[in-house]
Amino acid sequence: MLAAAPTWLGDNLPQISGATLLLLIFIVIRFVQKAAMRAALLLLIAIAGLLVYANRSPLRACAKTCECEIAGRHITVPTCSSKVKL
Repeated sequence: MLAAAPTWLGDNLPQISGATLLLLIFIVIRFVQKAAMRAALLLLIAIAGLLVYANRSPLRACAKTCECEIAGRHITVPTCSSKVKL
């Protein structure tokens, strides 16, 4: 295949392939970094959603009584009023 290529390509093949590889490395690093960041943020949002879903009954009780236990920790809401009807 290289024999059918122009002579300038055969003479400059190391430089062309090196520049092409550097460009590909830059593109891969840029897109993989963005994809990894997006995946990490989506994972954090999903974990937060699962934690809220798993603790929905303690959160409901907390809204009514202003004191609750979420994830094994006792929480008192200081600005809450248990007289409010929910």
